[in-house]
Amino acid sequence: MDIKTFLHNLREEVSCPVCINIYTDPKQLLCLHSFCLQCLNLCHRSSHGRDTIRCPKCQVVSKVPDSGDLKDLPTSFYLNGLIDVLAIQECKTSQVGCGNCQKKSSESSYCFQCCMFWCEECLIAHNIIQVNKDHRVLALKDFQEKDYEDVLKRPLFCSKQRHEKEELKYFCKNCETAACQSCVLIHHPGHAILHLEEEAERQKMELKSLIEIQKHNLQAKINTLGRIDEDCAKFTQQSEDIKGQVQKFVDNLIATIEAKKQNIIAAANDKTKRFLETLTTQKTEIENEIKIIESSLEKADTILKRSTHAEVVQLKKSFEEIFQGTHQSQPKDRYPEELSVLAFVENPKMLSTINAEEIGMVKIAHQTKASQSVAEGKGLEEAIANRQAHFSLTTRNSTGRQCYNEDDHVTVEIIDEQGRECATELQIIDNKDGLYQISYSPKTEGRCKVAIKVNGEHVHGSQFVVRVTPFQLKPVSAFGEQGSSVGKFSCPWGVAVNANDEIAVTDQFNNRVQIFSSEGNFLRSFGKGDMVGEFNNPRGIAFHNNGNIFVKDSLNHRIQIFSGEGKFVGSFGGEGELDSQLNNSFGLSVDSEGNIIVADAGNKLIKIFSPDGKFLMKIGEEGSFTLPIHCIQYDRYLIVSDHSDHCIKVFDRNGKFQYKFGKQGAGDGEFSFPECLSVNKSGQVMVCDSGNCRIQVFELNGKFVGKFGTEGKNLGEFTYPSALAVLSTGRVVVTDACNNRIQIIE
Repeated sequence: MDIKTFLHNLREEVSCPVCINIYTDPKQLLCLHSFCLQCLNLCHRSSHGRDTIRCPKCQVVSKVPDSGDLKDLPTSFYLNGLIDVLAIQECKTSQVGCGNCQKKSSESSYCFQCCMFWCEECLIAHNIIQVNKDHRVLALKDFQEKDYEDVLKRPLFCSKQRHEKEELKYFCKNCETAACQSCVLIHHPGHAILHLEEEAERQKMELKSLIEIQKHNLQAKINTLGRIDEDCAKFTQQSEDIKGQVQKFVDNLIATIEAKKQNIIAAANDKTKRFLETLTTQKTEIENEIKIIESSLEKADTILKRSTHAEVVQLKKSFEEIFQGTHQSQPKDRYPEELSVLAFVENPKMLSTINAEEIGMVKIAHQTKASQSVAEGKGLEEAIANRQAHFSLTTRNSTGRQCYNEDDHVTVEIIDEQGRECATELQIIDNKDGLYQISYSPKTEGRCKVAIKVNGEHVHGSQFVVRVTPFQLKPVSAFGEQGSSVGKFSCPWGVAVNANDEIAVTDQFNNRVQIFSSEGNFLRSFGKGDMVGEFNNPRGIAFHNNGNIFVKDSLNHRIQIFSGEGKFVGSFGGEGELDSQLNNSFGLSVDSEGNIIVADAGNKLIKIFSPDGKFLMKIGEEGSFTLPIHCIQYDRYLIVSDHSDHCIKVFDRNGKFQYKFGKQGAGDGEFSFPECLSVNKSGQVMVCDSGNCRIQVFELNGKFVGKFGTEGKNLGEFTYPSALAVLSTGRVVVTDACNNRIQIIE
């Protein structure tokens, strides 16, 4: 036992989770959680069941003893021993009550056989009694490490009335309970009785066996869960591939139909043009004839009115010839015959086929491993802007069934139409069941091809077009303004999103948490003050996978826990330098195991607690941090923003330093007081570079990817961005602290 560590956190161990005070008469429930007897009675009275009691901590239901009295629940002797150890440890600062006269004194002694404290006066009487002559008594001020261990190893005494001084030394197999010698004689006559130590050793062996079985069972379930996660990722990617293939097929169908439509329209335009040319010619001819007739009529009318009889007789023959010619050239009032039959004739067979047939189907392709034959690759239409792409690789065996060979050496290259390299640092970063994920750095922008090679040879049909684009972010919307009413902010600091894409914001100087929809509509709020469930300068915030909300109540130096609806659940922390305490902490996050990671800036440490507030470990040897603001866990790493050192520091899960990136400055990859972090959907680290009023994005190894934002008040500009979180859509929510608003970018 590491007694120093044990004693350091002892007060937490002996504090009741309900009343937060030192246990009084601790009783243990079926779930192995312990509480004060008085606290359990209060919980039982407020519950609906008379014969059962629900654990206040884990909600597991336990049966009330047959007597109906909770005092008959098992007593936690171990906790009683811890309480005595705590009293001994703190005797210099607080007095200890005598077990005989109840007088409190700092000069008391402890009897290891009586398991109680004695003041100086009562100790004289204790030592006079003959039966106590062999008792070991030690002054509290003289306790050493081994003596604390001896207190915890003290014997257990019978709880039966008038047997309180008798040690539990026997085990009744019939009743399956420990018993003192008097109980064996009075209550267990004729029963199979064993020495308690002997039975305990036997049961220890059984428990060890059960523990080993459960460990194997746990590991098996963890392995199964891992495989399920892999399958989920695999099928999700397959679904995305199918959607892309369906979209491509439908686009091709639409393009083909559109081309045929244009052909028909072009044919109709051509025929119409020829018809119009013919009709225009006819129109011109008739117009000319009309002019001739009109002119002739005009002349004839003039002659009839003004000419002499001799002139009329002479000109009549000329007019008859003119009129005869125009009469014969009159239009027959007909149009080209083909114009009357110009119409669109539908193809009913095609329409019937489209209505009756599906464009395709989704089916399960059973893959089997076999030696390589002819390889075929399938890829994505476009590579995403974060410089990652996926492709699947299959082969066909001699029977024609699809398969793949995991031992084949697969490489890829991204080239343009002239065969020139479009991307560098190309590598396959993952391969699961024939689904490959590649990472690359683009050299150019535009359409390129992914060429796949297996064992040095190009895969048939594997050159798929991708669109190589540089990193970019764009503003989408913003909500909030300066104020204290609903939906307004006063220096918002932390932000978190849950599975429903609800956005929770710590409204720092309004001392509250506000929750909004993903569109920025106000939903609810809670907090404000120094009491339980209230805040004084809240900063870090995180949603737990159990639905609770964890909030860093900074100036109260504690972490408060709320339900998703804002109802107070519990808290832990307190101002100080102990492992369980905090000092001016800022950001917090939840790791993959559900533990709470707190950046304890004042103590220059990163601390990790269980969801119920139990201290687990800390990171940061002396000099590791200057002012750690936020820490997140991603994959096997813990990533920390060191505000005053102007850099990002990376550790493994055991707290061992790995590397750091960044330095003070305003260039790419440089920082001015970096604050909170997040990881986007592509596994890249996003950093609030607050002093430079921008967001910077990096690969996990610290390689600069891109940046977004400048100083200002317009959309897409920031004044001291402090925290960010990622919605399920991939959009990023940013607290624009000094502009008193939340911005959403993608």
